[in-house]
Amino acid sequence: MKVSMRPLLAALTLGVAGFSTATSAHAGCGAVPSLLKPSAWNSSSQAPATLRSAYYRPGAEGRFLLTGDDGAWTNGPDIVGMWRFQLVAPNGAVVDDGYAQWHADGTEIQNSGLHAPITSNFCLGVWGQVGPGTYQLNHFPLGWDATGQSPANAIQLTETVKLTDHDHMTGTFKLKVYVWTTPDSLDVSPSMPVATVTGTVTATRVTINSMVPGSTQ
Repeated sequence: MKVSMRPLLAALTLGVAGFSTATSAHAGCGAVPSLLKPSAWNSSSQAPATLRSAYYRPGAEGRFLLTGDDGAWTNGPDIVGMWRFQLVAPNGAVVDDGYAQWHADGTEIQNSGLHAPITSNFCLGVWGQVGPGTYQLNHFPLGWDATGQSPANAIQLTETVKLTDHDHMTGTFKLKVYVWTTPDSLDVSPSMPVATVTGTVTATRVTINSMVPGSTQ
């Protein structure tokens, strides 16, 4: 009886390939075994593979940033989170007081406590890190009159803040007030601000255990 060698050769080829793949995986994804320390060949010394939650930040330096199991950013900038902030002029007057969220994608949103909702109390900004624990914010409120029918002011608020610890930050701000040209345009006239206010920023991080300021329970 004539026996064909083709099935045997195919089986032998697959067996060798499987052995080669298993050996390469054990040696570190194809690394040359002689370049590895003998202890690295011992599977008992290898940490078990784990799955980690992450999100992707696009851009020129696109990378994955890890998140915790509860969704908290673990290796993003320390500024990321929710803050209770206050802006104070040099004469002690409170310019604004409210809550702000600094997002991991470089955007920011603010709920102003000193502006009625009908006049627009939510505003948006962008931020960037400029040094160790130091950040700059470029923020654009849009103000309406007391009736909520006509635009009143366009505002640019800039801040430079520094974390004094994980839960507190301080810094300075400049608030420039402009007058809108027409109700259906975001352009301003005159081009120069009609008022400028400077002062200091303080903020405290809001956590899952935070309470309404001044409350006891």
